[in-house]
Amino acid sequence: MTAVYVVLGIAGLFILISMVRSGRFFSALIITALQGITALFSADFIGSFIGVNLSVNAFTITLSALGGIPAVILLLISGVLFR
Repeated sequence: MTAVYVVLGIAGLFILISMVRSGRFFSALIITALQGITALFSADFIGSFIGVNLSVNAFTITLSALGGIPAVILLLISGVLFR
């Protein structure tokens, strides 16, 4: 489980660095948060049909808002691996 946190931390760091470099930090942050939360709810809805369940709670919403789509993908992978 520690490896998942390390990978999520590195992915989040790269996302934040790219946002700062773009010059539009806040708009990029809002767009990433909306994409991540939408992906989380979509993955939860679609995952219920195929047997992969993501629990939507404060931790997963915060993680998907900060990490975007890569965080949701890693949540799905960790959900499948640590089932």
